[in-house]
Amino acid sequence: MTQFSVSVIICTVGRSTSLRQVMDSVSSWRSTLQELIVVIGPTQDDTNTVLSEYKHLITQTIVAECKNVSVARNLGLRAASQEIVLYLDDDVIPSADWVEHHGRAHQEQGRRCGCVAGAVADQTRPKAPLQFSRGVHTRMSRSRPVLSLESEQRYLSSAGWFSGVMGANASYKREALLQIGGFDEFFEYFLEETDVCLRLLEAGYTIHHIDCTVDHYVQPSHNRQDGRHLTCWYALAKNTTYFALKHGASHCQDSLWFRMRLAGLLTYRCFLRILRLKLTHRLPNQVLQQYLGEAIAGIRQGWRSGLQFHSAQPQPILSPRRDA
Repeated sequence: MTQFSVSVIICTVGRSTSLRQVMDSVSSWRSTLQELIVVIGPTQDDTNTVLSEYKHLITQTIVAECKNVSVARNLGLRAASQEIVLYLDDDVIPSADWVEHHGRAHQEQGRRCGCVAGAVADQTRPKAPLQFSRGVHTRMSRSRPVLSLESEQRYLSSAGWFSGVMGANASYKREALLQIGGFDEFFEYFLEETDVCLRLLEAGYTIHHIDCTVDHYVQPSHNRQDGRHLTCWYALAKNTTYFALKHGASHCQDSLWFRMRLAGLLTYRCFLRILRLKLTHRLPNQVLQQYLGEAIAGIRQGWRSGLQFHSAQPQPILSPRRDA
Protein backbone atom coordinates (compact mmCIF):
# COMPACT_ATOMS: atom_id res chain seq x y z
CA MET A 1 0.00 0.00 0.00
CA THR A 2 1.06 3.58 -0.56
CA GLN A 3 2.41 5.69 2.27
CA PHE A 4 0.22 8.62 1.19
CA SER A 5 -3.27 9.08 2.61
CA VAL A 6 -5.98 9.84 0.05
CA SER A 7 -9.18 11.90 -0.05
CA VAL A 8 -11.50 11.13 -2.97
CA ILE A 9 -13.73 14.08 -3.89
CA ILE A 10 -16.84 13.56 -6.01
CA CYS A 11 -18.35 16.69 -7.55
CA THR A 12 -21.91 16.12 -8.78
CA VAL A 13 -24.84 18.11 -10.12
CA GLY A 14 -28.10 16.78 -11.53
CA ARG A 15 -26.95 13.27 -12.43
CA SER A 16 -28.52 11.00 -9.87
CA THR A 17 -28.72 7.99 -12.19
CA SER A 18 -25.04 7.96 -13.14
CA LEU A 19 -24.09 9.00 -9.60
CA ARG A 20 -25.70 5.82 -8.27
CA GLN A 21 -23.52 3.77 -10.62
CA VAL A 22 -20.43 5.67 -9.48
CA MET A 23 -21.27 5.17 -5.80
CA ASP A 24 -21.90 1.49 -6.40
CA SER A 25 -18.41 1.27 -7.91
CA VAL A 26 -16.90 3.21 -5.00
CA SER A 27 -18.42 0.75 -2.53
CA SER A 28 -16.19 -2.01 -3.91
CA TRP A 29 -12.94 -0.11 -3.25
CA ARG A 30 -13.88 2.32 -0.44
CA SER A 31 -11.38 0.62 1.89
CA THR A 32 -8.46 1.83 -0.27
CA LEU A 33 -8.92 5.47 0.76
CA GLN A 34 -9.15 7.36 4.02
CA GLU A 35 -11.81 9.94 3.15
CA LEU A 36 -14.72 10.34 0.71
CA ILE A 37 -16.15 13.84 0.22
CA VAL A 38 -19.14 14.60 -2.00
CA VAL A 39 -19.83 18.14 -3.24
CA ILE A 40 -23.38 18.64 -4.54
CA GLY A 41 -24.26 21.47 -6.91
CA PRO A 42 -27.76 22.94 -7.38
CA THR A 43 -30.01 20.04 -8.34
CA GLN A 44 -33.67 19.10 -8.45
CA ASP A 45 -33.28 15.37 -9.06
CA ASP A 46 -32.83 12.41 -6.70
CA THR A 47 -29.20 13.11 -5.83
CA ASN A 48 -29.84 13.41 -2.08
CA THR A 49 -31.82 10.17 -2.08
CA VAL A 50 -28.98 8.36 -3.84
CA LEU A 51 -26.40 9.71 -1.41
CA SER A 52 -28.51 8.69 1.57
CA GLU A 53 -28.31 5.10 0.33
CA TYR A 54 -24.51 5.29 0.48
CA LYS A 55 -24.11 7.52 3.53
CA HIS A 56 -22.06 4.83 5.27
CA LEU A 57 -19.33 5.40 2.66
CA ILE A 58 -19.30 9.20 2.80
CA THR A 59 -17.13 11.15 5.23
CA GLN A 60 -18.62 14.56 4.45
CA THR A 61 -21.23 16.07 2.15
CA ILE A 62 -20.94 19.71 1.04
CA VAL A 63 -23.48 21.81 -0.84
CA ALA A 64 -22.25 24.22 -3.53
CA GLU A 65 -24.53 27.15 -4.29
CA CYS A 66 -23.65 27.45 -7.98
CA LYS A 67 -22.88 25.27 -10.99
CA ASN A 68 -19.15 25.90 -11.09
CA VAL A 69 -16.75 22.96 -11.12
CA SER A 70 -13.85 25.05 -9.80
CA VAL A 71 -15.93 26.23 -6.84
CA ALA A 72 -16.98 22.64 -6.14
CA ARG A 73 -13.41 21.36 -6.34
CA ASN A 74 -12.16 24.10 -4.04
CA LEU A 75 -14.88 23.31 -1.49
CA GLY A 76 -13.75 19.70 -1.52
CA LEU A 77 -10.10 20.71 -1.34
CA ARG A 78 -10.62 22.89 1.72
CA ALA A 79 -12.60 20.14 3.45
CA ALA A 80 -10.07 17.41 2.68
CA SER A 81 -7.66 16.35 5.42
CA GLN A 82 -5.46 13.82 3.59
CA GLU A 83 -2.22 14.33 1.67
CA ILE A 84 -3.57 13.43 -1.78
CA VAL A 85 -6.85 14.70 -3.25
CA LEU A 86 -8.23 12.52 -6.04
CA TYR A 87 -11.19 13.94 -7.96
CA LEU A 88 -13.89 11.64 -9.32
CA ASP A 89 -16.57 12.80 -11.77
CA ASP A 90 -20.17 11.67 -11.41
CA ASP A 91 -20.10 9.86 -14.76
CA VAL A 92 -16.74 8.08 -14.44
CA ILE A 93 -16.11 4.50 -13.33
CA PRO A 94 -12.51 3.71 -12.30
CA SER A 95 -10.94 0.33 -11.63
CA ALA A 96 -10.69 -1.12 -8.13
CA ASP A 97 -6.96 -0.31 -7.97
CA TRP A 98 -7.39 3.30 -9.17
CA VAL A 99 -6.52 4.87 -5.81
CA GLU A 100 -3.48 2.62 -5.47
CA HIS A 101 -2.20 3.62 -8.93
CA HIS A 102 -2.34 7.30 -8.04
CA GLY A 103 -0.95 6.89 -4.55
CA ARG A 104 1.96 4.77 -5.76
CA ALA A 105 2.84 7.33 -8.44
CA HIS A 106 2.92 10.15 -5.90
CA GLN A 107 5.11 8.01 -3.67
CA GLU A 108 7.55 7.16 -6.46
CA GLN A 109 7.74 10.70 -7.85
CA GLY A 110 8.32 12.37 -4.49
CA ARG A 111 7.13 15.54 -2.81
CA ARG A 112 7.65 17.80 -5.82
CA CYS A 113 5.11 15.82 -7.82
CA GLY A 114 2.10 18.10 -7.72
CA CYS A 115 -0.22 16.13 -9.97
CA VAL A 116 -0.71 12.60 -11.31
CA ALA A 117 -3.00 11.88 -14.27
CA GLY A 118 -4.18 8.87 -16.22
CA ALA A 119 -6.10 8.25 -19.41
CA VAL A 120 -9.84 8.59 -20.02
CA ALA A 121 -11.86 6.38 -22.39
CA ASP A 122 -15.25 7.42 -23.78
CA GLN A 123 -17.45 4.37 -23.25
CA THR A 124 -20.41 5.94 -25.06
CA ARG A 125 -18.71 5.74 -28.46
CA PRO A 126 -17.87 2.68 -30.59
CA LYS A 127 -14.64 0.96 -29.53
CA ALA A 128 -14.33 3.36 -26.55
CA PRO A 129 -11.75 5.78 -27.99
CA LEU A 130 -9.47 7.68 -25.67
CA GLN A 131 -10.53 11.21 -24.79
CA PHE A 132 -7.27 11.92 -23.02
CA SER A 133 -3.89 10.26 -22.68
CA ARG A 134 -0.62 12.11 -21.96
CA GLY A 135 -2.09 15.35 -23.30
CA VAL A 136 -0.19 18.62 -23.65
CA HIS A 137 -1.17 22.28 -23.97
CA THR A 138 0.20 25.69 -24.92
CA ARG A 139 -0.13 29.01 -23.12
CA MET A 140 -2.85 29.94 -25.60
CA SER A 141 -4.72 26.72 -24.56
CA ARG A 142 -4.14 24.84 -27.80
CA SER A 143 -4.12 21.15 -26.95
CA ARG A 144 -3.08 17.71 -28.12
CA PRO A 145 -5.21 15.54 -25.81
CA VAL A 146 -4.18 12.04 -26.94
CA LEU A 147 -0.50 11.22 -27.44
CA SER A 148 1.83 8.26 -27.23
CA LEU A 149 4.72 8.41 -24.78
CA GLU A 150 7.12 9.21 -27.62
CA SER A 151 4.90 11.98 -29.00
CA GLU A 152 4.42 13.45 -25.53
CA GLN A 153 8.18 13.62 -25.00
CA ARG A 154 8.64 15.23 -28.41
CA TYR A 155 6.13 17.97 -27.64
CA LEU A 156 7.53 18.59 -24.17
CA SER A 157 11.02 19.01 -25.59
CA SER A 158 9.70 22.30 -26.96
CA ALA A 159 9.31 25.22 -24.56
CA GLY A 160 5.93 26.01 -26.07
CA TRP A 161 4.15 22.96 -24.63
CA PHE A 162 3.45 21.71 -21.10
CA SER A 163 1.81 18.63 -19.57
CA GLY A 164 -1.92 18.72 -18.92
CA VAL A 165 -4.57 16.48 -17.41
CA MET A 166 -8.24 15.65 -17.76
CA GLY A 167 -10.08 16.18 -14.50
CA ALA A 168 -11.86 12.83 -14.80
CA ASN A 169 -8.60 11.06 -13.86
CA ALA A 170 -6.32 13.37 -11.90
CA SER A 171 -4.96 13.61 -8.36
CA TYR A 172 -3.03 16.36 -6.62
CA LYS A 173 -0.87 16.95 -3.59
CA ARG A 174 -3.23 18.84 -1.31
CA GLU A 175 -0.49 21.17 -0.07
CA ALA A 176 0.53 21.96 -3.66
CA LEU A 177 -3.00 22.94 -4.67
CA LEU A 178 -3.40 25.06 -1.55
CA GLN A 179 -0.04 26.74 -2.18
CA ILE A 180 -1.12 27.98 -5.62
CA GLY A 181 -4.56 29.05 -4.40
CA GLY A 182 -6.61 26.12 -5.66
CA PHE A 183 -8.67 26.27 -8.82
CA ASP A 184 -9.34 29.64 -10.44
CA GLU A 185 -13.09 30.01 -9.96
CA PHE A 186 -13.40 32.18 -13.06
CA PHE A 187 -13.30 28.85 -14.93
CA GLU A 188 -16.75 27.46 -14.17
CA TYR A 189 -16.21 24.78 -16.83
CA PHE A 190 -13.39 24.18 -19.33
CA LEU A 191 -9.65 24.92 -18.95
CA GLU A 192 -9.74 24.86 -15.14
CA GLU A 193 -7.38 21.85 -15.03
CA THR A 194 -5.11 23.33 -17.71
CA ASP A 195 -4.79 26.52 -15.66
CA VAL A 196 -3.98 24.55 -12.51
CA CYS A 197 -1.35 22.46 -14.29
CA LEU A 198 0.47 25.50 -15.61
CA ARG A 199 0.44 27.20 -12.20
CA LEU A 200 1.73 24.04 -10.52
CA LEU A 201 4.59 23.84 -13.01
CA GLU A 202 5.41 27.52 -12.50
CA ALA A 203 5.48 26.89 -8.73
CA GLY A 204 8.14 24.21 -9.23
CA TYR A 205 5.99 21.09 -9.09
CA THR A 206 5.95 18.28 -11.65
CA ILE A 207 3.10 16.49 -13.46
CA HIS A 208 3.34 12.74 -13.97
CA HIS A 209 1.25 10.59 -16.33
CA ILE A 210 0.46 6.98 -15.46
CA ASP A 211 -0.88 4.00 -17.40
CA CYS A 212 -4.25 3.88 -15.68
CA THR A 213 -7.48 4.39 -17.63
CA VAL A 214 -10.93 5.25 -16.29
CA ASP A 215 -14.22 4.70 -18.14
CA HIS A 216 -16.18 7.84 -18.96
CA TYR A 217 -19.91 7.40 -19.57
CA VAL A 218 -20.59 10.86 -20.97
CA GLN A 219 -23.92 12.21 -19.71
CA PRO A 220 -26.09 15.16 -20.76
CA SER A 221 -25.74 18.22 -18.52
CA HIS A 222 -26.27 21.96 -18.45
CA ASN A 223 -23.14 22.16 -20.65
CA ARG A 224 -24.10 19.68 -23.37
CA GLN A 225 -27.11 17.87 -24.77
CA ASP A 226 -24.95 15.00 -25.99
CA GLY A 227 -21.30 14.25 -26.69
CA ARG A 228 -21.26 16.50 -29.75
CA HIS A 229 -23.96 19.08 -29.03
CA LEU A 230 -22.40 21.52 -26.59
CA THR A 231 -24.47 24.32 -25.09
CA CYS A 232 -21.70 26.08 -23.14
CA TRP A 233 -20.48 28.49 -25.82
CA TYR A 234 -20.33 31.45 -23.45
CA ALA A 235 -18.01 29.54 -21.10
CA LEU A 236 -15.84 28.15 -23.91
CA ALA A 237 -15.31 31.56 -25.52
CA LYS A 238 -14.90 33.38 -22.20
CA ASN A 239 -12.42 30.94 -20.74
CA THR A 240 -10.40 30.61 -23.94
CA THR A 241 -9.99 34.40 -24.09
CA TYR A 242 -9.24 34.76 -20.39
CA PHE A 243 -6.73 31.89 -20.36
CA ALA A 244 -4.85 33.32 -23.34
CA LEU A 245 -4.61 36.74 -21.72
CA LYS A 246 -3.71 35.30 -18.32
CA HIS A 247 -0.96 32.97 -19.51
CA GLY A 248 -0.11 33.79 -23.12
CA ALA A 249 -0.15 37.55 -23.58
CA SER A 250 2.92 38.28 -21.47
CA HIS A 251 4.87 35.69 -23.48
CA CYS A 252 3.95 37.22 -26.83
CA GLN A 253 5.69 40.53 -27.50
CA ASP A 254 3.74 41.35 -30.64
CA SER A 255 0.16 42.39 -29.82
CA LEU A 256 -1.10 41.90 -33.38
CA TRP A 257 0.31 38.37 -33.53
CA PHE A 258 -1.31 37.55 -30.19
CA ARG A 259 -4.70 38.82 -31.36
CA MET A 260 -4.45 36.87 -34.60
CA ARG A 261 -3.61 33.65 -32.79
CA LEU A 262 -6.45 34.14 -30.33
CA ALA A 263 -8.91 34.97 -33.11
CA GLY A 264 -7.92 31.83 -34.99
CA LEU A 265 -8.33 29.68 -31.89
CA LEU A 266 -11.75 31.14 -31.09
CA THR A 267 -12.89 30.69 -34.68
CA TYR A 268 -11.93 27.02 -34.62
CA ARG A 269 -13.04 26.23 -31.06
CA CYS A 270 -16.34 28.11 -31.08
CA PHE A 271 -17.66 29.61 -34.30
CA LEU A 272 -16.87 26.78 -36.73
CA ARG A 273 -18.18 24.20 -34.28
CA ILE A 274 -21.41 26.16 -33.84
CA LEU A 275 -21.86 26.34 -37.61
CA ARG A 276 -21.18 22.61 -37.86
CA LEU A 277 -23.99 21.99 -35.36
CA LYS A 278 -26.29 23.81 -37.76
CA LEU A 279 -25.61 21.02 -40.26
CA THR A 280 -25.27 17.97 -38.01
CA HIS A 281 -28.10 18.75 -35.58
CA ARG A 282 -30.24 20.95 -37.83
CA LEU A 283 -30.25 23.85 -35.41
CA PRO A 284 -33.04 26.37 -35.92
CA ASN A 285 -31.75 29.81 -36.91
CA GLN A 286 -32.90 31.18 -33.56
CA VAL A 287 -30.71 28.70 -31.67
CA LEU A 288 -27.80 29.33 -34.04
CA GLN A 289 -28.01 33.07 -33.38
CA GLN A 290 -28.28 32.40 -29.66
CA TYR A 291 -25.11 30.29 -29.61
CA LEU A 292 -23.18 32.83 -31.68
CA GLY A 293 -24.35 35.63 -29.40
CA GLU A 294 -23.29 33.70 -26.31
CA ALA A 295 -19.82 33.13 -27.77
CA ILE A 296 -19.39 36.82 -28.60
CA ALA A 297 -20.53 37.80 -25.10
CA GLY A 298 -18.07 35.30 -23.65
CA ILE A 299 -15.17 36.77 -25.63
CA ARG A 300 -15.99 40.25 -24.33
CA GLN A 301 -16.17 39.08 -20.72
CA GLY A 302 -13.00 37.02 -21.02
CA TRP A 303 -11.13 39.96 -22.54
CA ARG A 304 -12.23 42.35 -19.79
CA SER A 305 -11.36 39.89 -17.03
CA GLY A 306 -8.05 38.96 -18.63
CA LEU A 307 -7.00 42.59 -18.77
CA GLN A 308 -8.08 43.09 -15.15
CA PHE A 309 -5.94 40.11 -14.13
CA HIS A 310 -2.88 41.91 -15.48
CA SER A 311 -3.84 45.38 -14.23
CA ALA A 312 -1.37 45.24 -11.34
CA GLN A 313 1.54 44.02 -13.46
CA PRO A 314 4.49 46.42 -13.72
CA GLN A 315 4.87 45.81 -17.47
CA PRO A 316 1.99 46.56 -19.86
CA ILE A 317 0.76 43.54 -21.78
CA LEU A 318 0.11 43.46 -25.50
CA SER A 319 2.70 46.15 -26.16
CA PRO A 320 3.88 46.45 -29.78
CA ARG A 321 7.17 44.80 -30.60
CA ARG A 322 10.04 47.26 -30.88
CA ASP A 323 12.91 46.62 -33.23
CA ALA A 324 16.33 46.63 -31.60
